[in-house]
Amino acid sequence: MTKLFVLDLDGCVTYPFQTPHWESISKIREYNIRSRTDSTIPPLSICTGRPYAYAEAVAQWLDIRLPIVFESGGGVYFPDAQSIEFSSAYYEKKEKVEEVKAWISHIVETKYPDVLIEFTKKTDAGLVHSDESRIIEIFELACDHVHKNFPDFEVHRTEVSVNIILKTCSKGTGLQWLSRITHISLSEFAYIGDSSGDISALKIAGKPYTPKNGTPALDTYATRLNGETSQAVLEAYEMLIQSNREILATN
Repeated sequence: MTKLFVLDLDGCVTYPFQTPHWESISKIREYNIRSRTDSTIPPLSICTGRPYAYAEAVAQWLDIRLPIVFESGGGVYFPDAQSIEFSSAYYEKKEKVEEVKAWISHIVETKYPDVLIEFTKKTDAGLVHSDESRIIEIFELACDHVHKNFPDFEVHRTEVSVNIILKTCSKGTGLQWLSRITHISLSEFAYIGDSSGDISALKIAGKPYTPKNGTPALDTYATRLNGETSQAVLEAYEMLIQSNREILATN
């Protein structure tokens, strides 16, 4: 059975610069609340590249009570205790993280002043822009610079963002962290993601999904759904619930 459904945010639950699809968000929230009294409904968690504040706000929308991962695998927020823990890997490479952030700031200030830096991030460097052509340009620049100067880091992008993260703080390590915290096996995890930054998580989750809007490369690692963003999350959630109920009925 699936015992935990972990959600990426951008491109799945939400989409930057657009109003969420509140009808599907409300249904997802209702299922998550019912998971506390119905064992066939897996509860929700989050694993996102977004910073803590953004992830915590969406967790409130969905009434998530379990720990959530932010900044890919850089940190975990514990809603019940109202506490945050950062990865030990971040502390080991803290000086290098600051160097990457300084480079991003310099690039934005000198070449791309219209690009938004995710300034609240602690363990990685990220930026956001609504023009995908600008994102691709910065992504290619970042890939070249990181490859030459920061071998402990990797670069990912979505249509609206670029993220430079520690290889040891990926979404895959984020899921592993959640597994240790929750005492739930990764084989009992479901995960939905839409970009290259999700591959490390999709590869190890028991049931991996990607929405219709997910990058084509994810077809190698995940089941592609019919819906987009939160409608795809709802589609996957209902598939997981149905599968759990069928398993329970045969046991």
